[in-house]
This record gives sequence, structure tokens and C-alpha cells, in this order.
Amino acid sequence: MRRVLAVLLLILTIVLGAVFAASQIPVESVEYYGAQVDYYRSFIFEPSFEVKLPTDDYASVSVSALMPNGSLKYLGTYSGRGKIQIEYRAILGVMRDWNRYLVANNLSPDSVKPSLLLLGTVQDEEGNLDYFMTTVPIDVENLLENLWVRIDIDEDVMGRLYGKDRVKELLKEPGEAGASAGIEPNTPLPEIGKPQCSPEFWVGSDRSRYCFEWLPEKTLGRASIIPVAAFQVTGDTGKINDIVISLDYSAVTTNRAELAFSAVGAVETENTGGSIEGRILGYSYTINKNSLRIPKSEVRIWGHELVSPTVIGAGIKGSVTFGKYQLYRVDYINGRAEHYRPLDTYAYVVLGKPDEKDMRLRRYVEPGWPDREGGPMSRTMWFVHRYWREAIENSGHGGLSISTFTVRQEVSTLPLFSASAPVLGVIGKGDVKVSPFTLAIAVGITKELEESSLVTVDVSIKDAEEYLDTPVKATIYASKVLFEYKGERYPLTGMFGDIFIPGNSGYNPPCDPRTGYCPENVSSDHER
Repeated sequence: MRRVLAVLLLILTIVLGAVFAASQIPVESVEYYGAQVDYYRSFIFEPSFEVKLPTDDYASVSVSALMPNGSLKYLGTYSGRGKIQIEYRAILGVMRDWNRYLVANNLSPDSVKPSLLLLGTVQDEEGNLDYFMTTVPIDVENLLENLWVRIDIDEDVMGRLYGKDRVKELLKEPGEAGASAGIEPNTPLPEIGKPQCSPEFWVGSDRSRYCFEWLPEKTLGRASIIPVAAFQVTGDTGKINDIVISLDYSAVTTNRAELAFSAVGAVETENTGGSIEGRILGYSYTINKNSLRIPKSEVRIWGHELVSPTVIGAGIKGSVTFGKYQLYRVDYINGRAEHYRPLDTYAYVVLGKPDEKDMRLRRYVEPGWPDREGGPMSRTMWFVHRYWREAIENSGHGGLSISTFTVRQEVSTLPLFSASAPVLGVIGKGDVKVSPFTLAIAVGITKELEESSLVTVDVSIKDAEEYLDTPVKATIYASKVLFEYKGERYPLTGMFGDIFIPGNSGYNPPCDPRTGYCPENVSSDHER
């Protein structure tokens, strides 16, 4: 009998060892900008959702999720040293919402990956206050299967908020007893576990912690169109036969590459008179091209539709959110948040997603100069002229073709940033302080493929003998602000610029969008 029990114990030990070993091997591992996501099978214990932080110091992390309607849902603030545990049920609830949305639209749960937005603060050993902001796509299907999730955030996403001297000053200032953060109505503020956002100390008979937390303030704007290309067209437009704008997702040729919509953010601090730092946050949303087939789409704008000036363009239906978070000093007394003190430091984020049901291009022809009160493309070009810079000039005779492939080579940027969408113009927030920094969402691919081109613009001149050698001039713009990626800095760019068709001798050129100078026969009262 003892021998049988020994054998059974040995078998049980081997089985448990095998199960444990299997649970330590991820069934899927995906590397994104700023983070790596691993999924594990849970054989015995309840699944968990762990985030390994960039440092082992005390940290506080505000967690929000991109929802099917494009909004951001605040899921709570979590704290820890070196890592945090996000409530699995909260993430699972979001993924169930996504699953219902996808199934209702006859889409597979594995066709898209919506992201979590993680805004964190870290108090280092020297007393400085650092921050990080990143977005991480999450696999809907894996969560529905109750897989364990582990996210590793890269160290290079960190930035500095306050030096140790300023932190000491902030900690000496009294909190506001009973004050609550300026949260939008109905926003949940869960108390999740024991706070571990700072060292614990005694104040009289109370255990206390002073923490710094990002809390959502408000949504600054929304947009339902994501611009893919926009141009100010001037000159002798009567010579133009047509302008064709194409969007080809089949350019994503590698099986492991996904079509990605990146997120951009900025932090505005009280230091140095309100300095602003722009950042690429990562991917707000990715599409699995093997599960969601998207045909090539193009629009054609005929020459007879154009006058000088006209703003033309194309966009896809979608949802873009421009959100604002504020930093608070939160005083925890005996494990409960008792005092909130708002600080003059803000985080801005722009996240977006397309309409999965219909990603065809929509055409726009908007006569007149770019105007921040005009149509979607007119507002976009107003924003581009105001905040971007002239990057490259192309010209041809009898026609001209421009693609994101050639543009990114000449501008020296990455595939992810080569088809950016300056959505703040569409949202109508092109004149806020952080406009140059929260520039756009970028449409690109998750693998740095050199042969792919998502967007192409072709300008054709009328097939008439006197027009055969007509010159076509185009100026393409790129962001003035450079964004850091893997230790290097790159601009955002895309199919946004000016097209000019010179006329006969003595023909007036268009207004200069930077100086506002206009020739005599062109009205100069349009807004720049």
C-alpha cells in the first residue's frame, strides 16, 4: 500500500511540475512600442492581469480602456512597487463589451486589439517624481479564454515631472480635506487594495501615504472622421483632369505585421513657465489583417470640381478622442483617500479607431482657403499650415504621383509615422496650447517594412496637346515636433500638403500659407 501511495505521489508531483512548467511558458508573446504583452494559460488558479513597471520604485498607475465607440473608460488607479495587479474582472468586462460589439457586426473577436492607456507616476529613491504614459493593445479573444496577462513596460518611456526639491514643497503644502477630484459625472473611482504609491509613515496614530495620481478631467473633443489625405489646390486648376487618392491596406504583407493606429500624448507641467513634452504613447488599436479583410479603396476628384483655391481630401469613418488628465496629490489615511489637491500639471492624449464595418475612403471637395471653421479637410489643412513644416517638394510634368513610401524615405521617418492623421484640426481643437504636440494619430504598421505604402495620391493633367508638359508642383508637410522611438527622434508625416498648377506667363501664384502674403488679385481676408 505504501508503495502504491509513493507511486501516486510521484505521479502527482510530476503532473503538478508539468502543469507549473507549462504555466510559465507564454502561449502568445507580442512586442509593441513601449511594452511587451505575454499571455499564459491558467490551469489551477484564477487568472491575473499584471503590469511590470519600468522601475522598482513606488508607483501609481491610472488605467483607462479604449471602448468600441472610441471613448476612454476610466478603470481605476492602481499602485505598487515594481508591478501592479489590475483587477481582472474590470479588463474582462471591457473585452466582453468589445466581443458583443464585434459579434454584432459579424466580426471575429481576434480581428482587432483595443488598447489600455496607462498613465503612471513614480517616486524614485532620491525623491524625484517621474511619469510614464503608454498604450498597450490587448487581445480580446485571449481575455475571453481567461488567459493570464503580463505586460512589461520599457524603461525608456519614463520622463521627469518634478525634481526632489519641488516634490518636498508639494508635500509640505496641506491637502484639501474632503475635496474630490474633478471627475466627469458617473466616473467610477474604485478603491483597489491597499495603496502602495509611496513609503508609509505615521501622522499621530494614523498610517499615511502621500501619492501623486493622474485622474481624468474631461474629454476635450471627439471626431468621427479620420483624415487620410488633404491638399490645398491652387493655380490653373482648369488643366487638371483628376486627382486620385488610394488607400491600400494590402501593403501589410508580413503575417506578423498588423495595421496600427498609434496614440500621441503630451504632458504640460508647471516647470519653466509651463513646459510641454510630446510623446508617442504606442498603439491605441491594431487590426489583424488575417481576420479582418479590408479591400483597397480609392476616391477620384475631377478637375471640373476645382476652383482656385480648393481644399480636397479623403478620410475614413472612425472615432477619435482627445482626453485630458490632471495630476493630483492624494493623501491616504489608514488606507483611504482622504484629501485631494489638484496640481498645475496635465496629460493630454489622442486615441482613435476606425469604423470596422466600413473602412472605405470618403471624398471631400471644399472650395476656399483652409479655415478652422470650415469642413473636415479645410480644418485639417488649417492645422497643418499652422503647426507643421514644409518637408519636401515634388514636381512633375503632365502629372505627379506621391506615396507614403517615397515621403517617409525623403523625410527619414518610420512606416508607423508615415500616414499620420492630424485629427486635432477635425476635432476643432487646433488652437489649444498643446496643439503642436498632440498632433495626430498615426496610421501605420507594427513591423518596420520598407516596401509598403498605405496611401498614394495621383494628379493627372488633361490629355490635351497644349497641356502635355504642364508642371505640377506639390509640397508635403511634416510635424515640427519630433517624437522619440527606440532612442531616436522622428517626425510625423503623411499625405498633407499643397498642390500648385502654374498658369501662363503672368499668372499669380497662391498665397503663402506661412506669411499670409497674397497676390493682388487674391483676397487676403481668409484666415491663416
